[in-house]
Amino acid sequence: MRPIALFSFSTLAFLAACAAPDPGKDPTGRWVGALVTDQGTCPTERTSTFEIRGKTIVFTPADGSQVLTGVYQPGTHHYHAELMSKDTSGHPSPLVFNGYPVGQAIGGTFGSAACRAHITMTRK
Repeated sequence: MRPIALFSFSTLAFLAACAAPDPGKDPTGRWVGALVTDQGTCPTERTSTFEIRGKTIVFTPADGSQVLTGVYQPGTHHYHAELMSKDTSGHPSPLVFNGYPVGQAIGGTFGSAACRAHITMTRK
């Protein structure tokens, strides 16, 4: 094998070893992306953050003050977080995030009484 070909092969092997883990196998860590409104008025002014820390799932739409939480179950490919809020009339109003691995990203949906959105997030 020529030295340049060997160097190229070694570089590719090294980069493959350093690649981020597949979220279908290891979703732990921090993921960021922007909500895309499907219906209603959604918080799209800033990126949103999704994080799995141990057995805790946290989703923060538009990195604001509303924090949705859930329980991570290793081996599952469904991530669910929610926050029970109240609307302006004082009625219960749930905020819900449902996520799943999509290739090297995590995709998901976010919903509230005023919003329906989808999101694709990459590891940060």
